[in-house]
Amino acid sequence: MICALKLRPGAGEGAVQGGGTRSGFALLAVLWTLTAVTVLTSAAITVARLGSLTTRNRVLLARAGWAREACAEILEARYAQDAAVRHLDSVDLGRRTWCRATLEDPSVKLNLNLADRPALVTVLRTAVRSPALLDSLVDALLDWRDPDQVPRRLGDESSRNRNGPLADVSELRYVRGFTDSLVASLVPLLTTRGSGAINVNGAPPEVVETLPGVTEEVVQVLVMRRGQALRNADELIGLLSPSARVVLLASYPEFVRTAVFAPPQLVATVIGGVGATTLEARATLTMVPVAGRLAVIRREAE
Repeated sequence: MICALKLRPGAGEGAVQGGGTRSGFALLAVLWTLTAVTVLTSAAITVARLGSLTTRNRVLLARAGWAREACAEILEARYAQDAAVRHLDSVDLGRRTWCRATLEDPSVKLNLNLADRPALVTVLRTAVRSPALLDSLVDALLDWRDPDQVPRRLGDESSRNRNGPLADVSELRYVRGFTDSLVASLVPLLTTRGSGAINVNGAPPEVVETLPGVTEEVVQVLVMRRGQALRNADELIGLLSPSARVVLLASYPEFVRTAVFAPPQLVATVIGGVGATTLEARATLTMVPVAGRLAVIRREAE
């Protein structure tokens, strides 16, 4: 007997479709899983690379910091041997570390934060020829640094004023009327560091002229004696003509209070680095010369 199995119409087709759908979902799940694993793996690799780079940079920065500290010690030792030293140019410290340093005397410049109006006018007029513009610049500068909100006749008390001491000479470019080119021309004459005293044996004529009782003859005498530093005010007075001597003696107390004949402070900028990397460790040290050496009284690390 032959038995025939009869299928209902559409039954086989539905079974095939159901199996295909389940297979499609399974394949999709596998693809999503592979994608997720790939993304997580890439993220893990990226994090590992960043961690490695961060660790490397920390090590390099630590080595640069050691080089910077070594530079400060070398600078102090060189100064003890020669008080005229002002630069250390790329000292090789071994193992690809290096350092360099500069030593500046802020008393050869006019202190922007401490100078009075006449002193500011004297220095700024070397770069500004117009009297009206000069008065406007000085008033704007004084309004920028003073704590009050009352504008001077030609000044400016806008909301962006610092109303406090300038942090650096470069800040002048934010004061009304001061252009980048004007600030650049004034940088050799101005500073925001030091006690405000002026070293007559090292300051340029434009800065020396800001001292009380200083005439053109005093400036000429000081310039002529640049190779032979004067020791005190009395020695300077002995080199002047009677007329110039009378003028200086009339302001003698003010002169000796603001003039110095050797740097009361020196500011060192020390930099350490490793190889050709861009990572550098910097520090600014304010130092006082004492008994043939330098004593650090302030440290600003970057």
